[in-house]
Amino acid sequence: MYKCLNCGNIEKFIGYAEEKGNAFIYQDHLTKNKDHKLSWVYLISDNNWHSNINVHRCFFCNSSKITFISNENS
Repeated sequence: MYKCLNCGNIEKFIGYAEEKGNAFIYQDHLTKNKDHKLSWVYLISDNNWHSNINVHRCFFCNSSKITFISNENS
């Protein structure tokens, strides 16, 4: 988890995420309405999965003063 040191946000951040590995990929409707676009959905197919997340700033106050916190400290 991450926390903004400026406003206390622990919910939503702007950053970069990268994931790589074997997956099952398929299309899924975002809503029941067929006029809406489709979204790509994937399931991890094995334990050979790697990810990297870099949080750059707070979504709400735009501060770059972000710290990593454990789940127990939220």
